[in-house]
Amino acid sequence: MKVIPLSKAKAKLSYYTRLCQREPVMVTVKGVPAFQIVPLKEDDDLIEHLIEHNPDFRRYLQKCLRG
Repeated sequence: MKVIPLSKAKAKLSYYTRLCQREPVMVTVKGVPAFQIVPLKEDDDLIEHLIEHNPDFRRYLQKCLRG
């Protein structure tokens, strides 16, 4: 597992997005783990991810379905 500070992740994001295909990449903020960069799998459903992890998107989708 690669552990990097946020500043390094921002400076070389394209590199770390490729690296996360081979190993987990943990990003820290002020030395504290904040998030992990993980690749989407080919069969992952992006809409399902958004519904599950983004309440604003879920509300937006419900509003669209009502209208």
